[in-house]
Amino acid sequence: MKKIAFIAAISAMAIMGAGCSVIQPNKSKYPKTMSGAAATQVSPAPAEQPTVAPGPESQATDSAAANPNVAMLTMNTRLARDLGGQWSIVMVNGVTIDRDEDMPYITFEPSSAAFYANNGCNTLNGAYSVDANDVVTFYNVLSTLRYCADVEFDNMINTIVTDNVSTKLRMSEVGQETFVDFLGEGGKTVMRLRRGNLEFLNGQWIVESIVGLDKLEVPADVFFDLTELKLHGNTGCNFVNGDIYLDHRRSNAVDFSNMGTTRMACPYTHQETAFLVALEQTASAISDGNDKVMLLDAAGKELMTLKRGEVKAE
Repeated sequence: MKKIAFIAAISAMAIMGAGCSVIQPNKSKYPKTMSGAAATQVSPAPAEQPTVAPGPESQATDSAAANPNVAMLTMNTRLARDLGGQWSIVMVNGVTIDRDEDMPYITFEPSSAAFYANNGCNTLNGAYSVDANDVVTFYNVLSTLRYCADVEFDNMINTIVTDNVSTKLRMSEVGQETFVDFLGEGGKTVMRLRRGNLEFLNGQWIVESIVGLDKLEVPADVFFDLTELKLHGNTGCNFVNGDIYLDHRRSNAVDFSNMGTTRMACPYTHQETAFLVALEQTASAISDGNDKVMLLDAAGKELMTLKRGEVKAE
């Protein structure tokens, strides 16, 4: 009897174990994503995904490897490559966005197929792809969950930058600025990105003239590092360092601030003062298309003229 009871107990445990394995739901492979103040489950993409043979310009990413539905992300078009970098979001669903602080933005990284964004309230990130028809699709979008009563457009941005939503892109250039339009039904722009192109300012410059001076008494130079947003230079007397701020709301807008200098005494203080004041008053920069740049004040008046060149070692 004891043996029979023991066998019966073993059989019951086996049945219970099998039953648990049957009724236990499989854990979803897809992470949760937050949009605005609500958290929603990411919907799986269709099972059949187009397969792209890897080529010199095809890039499989860590994000893609972690999710079979984002496998073999590709960046095969010029637009996909030019999309890389940070963009200001200046319009969504007909609402123009112009803020002094917390300007919404989105940054694309083609090398990793990752994006980072801020909708004016919350921070978003995830993966994306751009196909051969310049259609962008977002995947695995996650968001913080702040509530911002004074932001009217954050949820509008979320409806576009969200999971498995595909949107046709169109890139255009106006002057030294580039725009990317997200196109909805009938080709209507539902969201617009803007990026000022001040890459021409990057690098080493020799000062040719400064407003208020008939001529420079001694050579002066300045180096702009737009990657680190820092400037370094020589006033002709002391070394100077400072910060660069690019305001993407205004055309060719650039500001220099937090400047500090060494304190070496020299007879060229008039030139140094003019040099520093010109940088502090700079509101924009324009290029002649070759090797010269002018720094302008807020009224568009010339403050300083620079010429591309290397600093000669003394």
